[in-house]
Amino acid sequence: MEDEISRTFKYATDFYLKRLVLIVIFSVPFIFAFLIPAFVPAPSYLSIGGVFLRTGSIPELSILDIIVTTVAYAAAVFLIADTLVNINIIIRSKRTLNVMSQEIVSAMGTYAARIFYIYTVAVLVLFIVQLLTYGNELQSWIYSIFALLVSFVLFFVPPAVVIDNAGTMDALRRSAQVALKNLHLVILWSLVGLFFLSLTKVIGDFIFSSPFSGYFVLLVNSLLVLPFLAVLQTQMYMEKYPLAR
Repeated sequence: MEDEISRTFKYATDFYLKRLVLIVIFSVPFIFAFLIPAFVPAPSYLSIGGVFLRTGSIPELSILDIIVTTVAYAAAVFLIADTLVNINIIIRSKRTLNVMSQEIVSAMGTYAARIFYIYTVAVLVLFIVQLLTYGNELQSWIYSIFALLVSFVLFFVPPAVVIDNAGTMDALRRSAQVALKNLHLVILWSLVGLFFLSLTKVIGDFIFSSPFSGYFVLLVNSLLVLPFLAVLQTQMYMEKYPLAR
């Protein structure tokens, strides 16, 4: 297990540093994905570089506000899906930048749309669960556990779609299977992500005052931290292939 972990981190880190400029360029949509919900009339807030919605305040919104918020969040989810696809295509491809760019453009209508559909359904299901448990004293526990299970099942969806060209249901099946088989890697990825996101937050708060620290954290996370986590996630997924080790 130790060899597997060290090998995975070494491959992910080496690839990330080698293709850093390219990865940063194709990760720019992450910034817009997190900024879009922050500028809609919904009760959103920045935390650890991410944008979150206060669902308890939704009844106060007008019909127009709800429509604008829905469109904004849909656009944000698509940008996240598209950026994850871009990073995975960079990992998969060893061709020239020109050919890779053509591949990325064509992937928007296939891979990105597929991941967008999966993520949108997941967000809607989580939203419904949150509304159904609204006012329940156990809501925080019920929602958190359910969200954790959904996140676990979806964990390897992006590499399953891009690396294996899996369809919607097949991507869910492959993602769940790989996650269950590599539970230790999923937990380790979560701890690494928590560490880097927290470190960025501490540095941002130390250098800048609010609200500028929040935007600094969002920028660093979007261009550096989240792309690395995406590379690491895909390398963990590719551990199932002997030739990729």
